[in-house]
Amino acid sequence: MRYGLRAVVVVAALALACRWGVAQIGPRYVIELPGQGGGTAGMAQGKVQLAGQGLALIRFQGLSVLAVDADGEAYSREAAAGWPAADVLLVLPPAAGRYDGLAPLQALRSGAPVIVAEREDGGAAELVQPAARQPAQAGAAQLYPMQVWNTLELRKQNTRLRVTAMAGAPGTRGVAGFMLELGNSRSSYRVYVSCREDEVATLAQRLPGADLALLPAPGAPRLLALRRGAAEVGMPAALTAAGYAFTAIKR
Repeated sequence: MRYGLRAVVVVAALALACRWGVAQIGPRYVIELPGQGGGTAGMAQGKVQLAGQGLALIRFQGLSVLAVDADGEAYSREAAAGWPAADVLLVLPPAAGRYDGLAPLQALRSGAPVIVAEREDGGAAELVQPAARQPAQAGAAQLYPMQVWNTLELRKQNTRLRVTAMAGAPGTRGVAGFMLELGNSRSSYRVYVSCREDEVATLAQRLPGADLALLPAPGAPRLLALRRGAAEVGMPAALTAAGYAFTAIKR
């Protein structure tokens, strides 16, 4: 009898410990944006479109994300003033060495959250102060640095965005890309924004949860639809200003 009671107590204690441990695992950042978000009724649709040299604009039910290639011509202090307005900015780390640091972001006056990767060059990490530690300046960009497996959760009314910094293929270091899950309480759509030249043939296997991939390329990113369970994937196509429309999927 005592043994049985003791076993029950131990199991209950372990269950509580597990629940407490899971509660400690959460997003690195949580952001609530004001404004009009999309409703949950009907089909949840969005679009990905080219917004300039090295710029991709992702829209979903009242929420917009601008992905900026740090190697692109549009990533400069002069060009930043002409970037299209967006709720969130996602700056992809450089690969070709044209990177102009954080100077272009200092020209922004929208006050929008800016997601950047904590990158490494020869072991020396680029230091970026999180938004919570930055001095308050009206309209200044709020930086949210992310390491591999860090997550950021953002909500604008009924529309939700979850960003995860993804690791690359075995043997690589640093952030290889960002998984963006846009959705609401009924459905979602997952867009993988790559920071590196990935093997197209292995993307579907390496990222089984992604629905669409944006791959870096000179001038304009390439677009690749990922079909779950497919033995082969198609060839990527250049993203255009007309854009690619998508519909969220019930999970």
